[in-house]
Amino acid sequence: MVAPFRLLCTNAFGLSSKLGDFQHALLQHNPDVAVVTETKFTTEEVQVSDTIFPGYSPPFRLDRTAHGGGDAIWVRSTLPALIIDELAAPQHEVLWVSIQLRAGHKIVLGGVYWPGSCGPGDLSLIHHLDDTLPLARQHGASLILAGDFNVHNRAWLNSSKTTPAGEALEDTCVAHLLTQHVQTPTRGDNTLDLVMSTFNSPVLTTATPPLGRSDHVIVLSDFVGILPCHELAAKRTVWRYKSADWYRLRAFLRNFPWHDIITDDPDTSYERVTKTIGGAIARFVPSKELTTRPSDPKLWTPECTAAMREKDKRWRSWRKHPNDLSLKQAFLRSVTTAVNILRRSQEAKEASIRHSLSTGSLKDKEWWTKLKYASGDGCNTDIPLIVDAGGRELATSHEKSEAFATFFSRKCSVTGQDLLLTTYLTLLQPEHRPSQPFIFAPPLSTVC
Repeated sequence: MVAPFRLLCTNAFGLSSKLGDFQHALLQHNPDVAVVTETKFTTEEVQVSDTIFPGYSPPFRLDRTAHGGGDAIWVRSTLPALIIDELAAPQHEVLWVSIQLRAGHKIVLGGVYWPGSCGPGDLSLIHHLDDTLPLARQHGASLILAGDFNVHNRAWLNSSKTTPAGEALEDTCVAHLLTQHVQTPTRGDNTLDLVMSTFNSPVLTTATPPLGRSDHVIVLSDFVGILPCHELAAKRTVWRYKSADWYRLRAFLRNFPWHDIITDDPDTSYERVTKTIGGAIARFVPSKELTTRPSDPKLWTPECTAAMREKDKRWRSWRKHPNDLSLKQAFLRSVTTAVNILRRSQEAKEASIRHSLSTGSLKDKEWWTKLKYASGDGCNTDIPLIVDAGGRELATSHEKSEAFATFFSRKCSVTGQDLLLTTYLTLLQPEHRPSQPFIFAPPLSTVC
C-alpha cells in the first residue's frame, strides 16, 4: 500500500543544535516535505552541507542576517521542486515552493513564520497572503500554507482569546477556500502551528514530540488520496564468502558437463552458463537478504535510536500529566542525554572518516566518496520524478535506469535508413568509390 503525501511542520526554536534530532524525525516519520520555522540559521554559520539528509534534497532556506526567525523547507529527493522567487516579499518570512507530485499533480507550498513580537494588531502578513494567494494558484493546482502563524482565535483555533490577526487570518482562509487542519494545541494550550490547504480529500493531523527543548510539537499531516513519488525499500543479497564451501564449489564447477549446455548460439550459451554458476554460488555460499531504504543514515547507531525513543517516551508521559514537574524534569534530562549521544555519534563518524582518509586503506572510489562527504560536497544525487516519451511517470530507481538505458540504446543503434545513408555518404569519398558507377537515390527527407 502506498503511503499518502505527508507534511511535517514544526517550530524548532533554533535548529543548529537540533540537526541530529531533526534527522531522527525525518527517519522516524518519513515525511515527503518538512517545513521548519524559527530555524535561526545564518548563512555564515550554517553551511548547506550541514543541512543535507539522506533521501532529501538540499533545503530551501530563508535566513535572517541576525539570530532569530528563519524558514527552511526540505523536499524528498524524488519530488521535483522549485522555489518561486517572484512571490517573495523581503519584509515577510514566507517561503514559496512549487512541488510536482504523481499523476501530474502540482502543489504550491508556502512556509510561513510570523513572529509573536509583531503584535496582535499587525495585519501586514495577512494582507500579503491575501494578495499573494491568487498569484500562487497560477503555479499549481493546489495550495498548502504551513508554519507558525502566532495568531489566536477562540472559535476557529480553540484559543484562550481572539486577536484581530486571528480573525483576519480566518477571513482570508474562507475567502481563498483554505481549510485549517490542525485540531490540537501545538504550543502549550494554543494552536499556533497551522496547516491549511485547498485539498478536498481528508487530511489527518497528529502531534508528536518536539525537537529537543523546543516548546512547539511536531505536526504531521497526511493528505489522504494524494500519492507522492516514493522510492520503495529495496532488497539485496549479501554473500558470506568467509563461510563458503570453496572445496565443493570448485569440485562442482570442475566436474560439471559444460559441453551439454553450450550451443552455437552465444546468447543461449551465456544465459545457461550464468544460470549454472549462479546456482552453484547459491548452493555453496551462505547468504542473507537485507532491506535498504533511501533514507537510512549511514552511521546512525542503535544507541542513537534508543536515546530518541526514550526522549519520545518521556515526552508522552509529561503530555498526559502537564502539571507534574517530575515528569517534565525527566523529559528535559532525556533531551540532554539524547543530544549528547547524537553529538558523540557525529564526532565518532567524523573521526572515522578522517582516520580512513589518512591511512590509505580505502579503494579509490570509496576514498573520493568519503573525501566529498568530509569537504561538504556530498550533496544528494538522486534523480527526481521523470516522464518518458509516452507520458508515463517514473519514480523508482529501477524504472528510471530502464528508461535511460532504452533511450541511449536507441541513440546508439543504426536503423535501416541510417545504415543506407551512411553507406551512401561513405561511397562519396574518393578513396571508397567503386570502379563501376553507384546509382542511389535516397528519399529527400533522409538526405535533408
